[in-house]
Amino acid sequence: MDGITGSGMQKVIDSAEALRSAVAAKSGIHELKLRALLERGNELKVATEYTANLPPIEIGSITLVDQVVLVLLAKIVNPRKIIEIGTYKGFTTRLFIENTPEGCDVVSIDLPKGLTAHLAETDERSALSSAEQNDDYLRKRQEIDGEIYLASITEAQRKRLTLVKEDSTKINFKEAFQSAEMIFIDGGHEHQIVRADTENAFGIVKSGVIVWHDYSSKIHGDVTEYLAEFSKSQAVFHVANSLVAFALVNFEL
Repeated sequence: MDGITGSGMQKVIDSAEALRSAVAAKSGIHELKLRALLERGNELKVATEYTANLPPIEIGSITLVDQVVLVLLAKIVNPRKIIEIGTYKGFTTRLFIENTPEGCDVVSIDLPKGLTAHLAETDERSALSSAEQNDDYLRKRQEIDGEIYLASITEAQRKRLTLVKEDSTKINFKEAFQSAEMIFIDGGHEHQIVRADTENAFGIVKSGVIVWHDYSSKIHGDVTEYLAEFSKSQAVFHVANSLVAFALVNFEL
């Protein structure tokens, strides 16, 4: 049976059966256990093996649970194209490349290079003080380190990968990318940026999944606030003990 989070709150989705029922919801934020998604993956007979590096521990990384959720969603949706907003050092870019078949293209978007004096002054300590400082520090590290996790991907994998150096909010997604079945939003974390990226994503995903990172983050509260507003008209699912939330678009999980 489903667990209860508390008086008056929605049930936590803790089984594949409960998840199959919950995806019919038209609105609200629905909490689910990773087990429910794994069970559903087993029912759909998705391949259980996956490739990953040990999770990095620096600021801007993703957890092991986050990795499993992203890979599992990619395996379930089986996209022809994945668009990632926020390449950073290429860790999740590589995760997508290594866990999708040859027929899947991966596009990863990040800001063009340009280390300003303001960014140069940010440091790891200040990055923990506010969302704005955190994003500035991540831009600085990306500028200095580059996409280090992509250095050793194979030539065949590289042919499926397109790196775009532009402001994602200024791109006409329909003209640039036509369509996609999975979009991972992990770029700028300010409310208006998350909204713009989300609107761009929904404009080209006709059937698939849109995923946000940093939901429930203690630093990037705008993501959580935006999705609380967004979920009034669209069901959003948050995987417990992760920073990952997702919405299905004309896709039966």
